[in-house]
Amino acid sequence: MTQTPDAAPTARLALDWPAADLVQPSGHGVPDVLRDRLSLHMMERPLPGASDKTQALRVAVAVNAPRTRDDGQVTDAARGTIFFSPGRTEFIEKYLETIGDLIARGFWVVMVDPRGQGLSGRLLDDRLKSYVADFQDYADDIGWVCDTLSPHCPKPHIAMGHSMGGTIVLQGVLTGALNPSAVITSAPMLGLSDLDSGVMRGMISGLSALGLSARNLPFQTQRRGLPVAFADNKLTSDKARYTRWASFFQNVPRLRVGEPTFGWIAQALRAMAFINRNAASLKIPGLMVAAGGDQIVTPLSIEDFARKAGCDFHVVPGAKHELFLERDEMRDEFFARVDRFLDENGL
Repeated sequence: MTQTPDAAPTARLALDWPAADLVQPSGHGVPDVLRDRLSLHMMERPLPGASDKTQALRVAVAVNAPRTRDDGQVTDAARGTIFFSPGRTEFIEKYLETIGDLIARGFWVVMVDPRGQGLSGRLLDDRLKSYVADFQDYADDIGWVCDTLSPHCPKPHIAMGHSMGGTIVLQGVLTGALNPSAVITSAPMLGLSDLDSGVMRGMISGLSALGLSARNLPFQTQRRGLPVAFADNKLTSDKARYTRWASFFQNVPRLRVGEPTFGWIAQALRAMAFINRNAASLKIPGLMVAAGGDQIVTPLSIEDFARKAGCDFHVVPGAKHELFLERDEMRDEFFARVDRFLDENGL
């Protein structure tokens, strides 16, 4: 549940980049804790080796709430900055409640719509295609945003990601694209439950290499970026949060992302293999949180990575994949574990 700040809001951070749209369908507003704290920008990342090409990235920046110290004094000193990467198909507005939770803890938050989704630049002529040429592109994008905004953002810097976003920040740290003081992930995509056979993984990678990389994976319940009925969803047991999330896709077509392509799955498999293979190279504090009832990412894959990487590991019992969209008691357990991790590591 979003906390309430201790004192009056801090003004939005003034940056030189063009303003980006904030989507608010069906009367969904900005949480009170974010009023006058949140700004959205369109940043153009120059692409390496192509002087005339850029990747448009929509970026949200939220400044911290004043905090009350143990001695009762109110301070505007920021606790640090969290650089957050969302999951597949996701977008900034889905996380406004979560940004509020982090802001109320004294952090600044920077969130990036991954390339190919949200209001960042799409990669194929068919805007609904869920595609990426290489997961390292995602990691390099958020690394570039972090480097560009670093002079404005208080330290320590903490990388945080959900699902695909967890894969992105872990790959970023392991390849040096990101250099945070710590990393926190929610249900990081390190093993997919419906792709647990080597035969299936090999078939998908082979078909992608044979020219089907932009073709949609068949037999997916989601169609053309529209959400399934709540009763059929694998994301959350909280109907109100699911309904709110679904309303964005139902009412704002430009936010929609369709089923994954062969290319996206092939690159996801490649990224997961790289991360799992290099787990022991993670040299910063990490917290890996799994959802006990996850039907998308296997909790065991997260536990295995945490053990090899020397990270803290926690399971939220009964939670479905989207911990940030789950019922209050599950979200509260997640954030309690995050708070403990931050305190134990002096962050």
